[in-house]
Amino acid sequence: MIATRRLPLLVAALAFCAALTAQADTLDTLRRTRTLTIGWVPGNAPFGSHAANGTPQGYTIDLCKHIAADLKARLDLPELKIVYVETDWDTRFTMLDTGKTDMDCSASTMTRDRQARYDFSPAFYVTGTRLLTRKADKIRSIDDLGGQTLAIIKNTTGEKLVMAHNDAASLGLNFIYVLDADAGMAAVREGKAKAFVLDDIILYSQISAAADGAQYEAVGAFLSIEPYGIMMRKGDTPFTKMVSDSLSALLPTAEMPALYQRWFNTPTLNVPLNRLTKETFITPNREPAFP
Repeated sequence: MIATRRLPLLVAALAFCAALTAQADTLDTLRRTRTLTIGWVPGNAPFGSHAANGTPQGYTIDLCKHIAADLKARLDLPELKIVYVETDWDTRFTMLDTGKTDMDCSASTMTRDRQARYDFSPAFYVTGTRLLTRKADKIRSIDDLGGQTLAIIKNTTGEKLVMAHNDAASLGLNFIYVLDADAGMAAVREGKAKAFVLDDIILYSQISAAADGAQYEAVGAFLSIEPYGIMMRKGDTPFTKMVSDSLSALLPTAEMPALYQRWFNTPTLNVPLNRLTKETFITPNREPAFP
């Protein structure tokens, strides 16, 4: 009787595993369709934004274009078309899970939790979570925000960090959710929030691009160390290896500082190459975020 009852469960489990295996075989899909589907988050310069003609552009986009060219060559394909799928900070996960994208080319932090659920390339940039505030408010750290409202984006590492700090320090913070970095800055501008939390490079980009950017600043010590990697489905080992090998070969070359300069040192943005990012170029790695 016990064996009989377990049989349907076993069949279902085997079918589920078979479905995962079929979904995970991305290299075979590329050979068959000659199409690579890339998920990306717009409004996220310098990593991803719309060019004047509406096409995706940015630091991560360029990296993924390089990887696509390598995939085309290594798979000996006459062509490999790139299809870009717009996601947001929440749907980037479900788009991968459902096979609607092959890899996420946005700015995804490699946390331990995410590494348990997804595969990642080596890190291509390292930043940290900080606060965007008005200069006039003279806020220097999250501890100056007791009882105030903080804007956060769902499913970002910043969300977990500030909520944990709020509980530990009994700050009594209020939270409002915003869709993206543009909305976060707007919340501060309109007085709906006293600060907005996100990775500091994205905050710098928001400040640089805003007409009233001189009124804002990114403040506080890093609440975290955030290594960004290209995110892929878990268990898709041959695909993950080929993507990772391509990026690992590129990172230590002279192309990377030049690519960095193109996107991080512009008329509207000037962010020097930090030590942690430089180290990832020299020694490619998948060290997870801290804490």
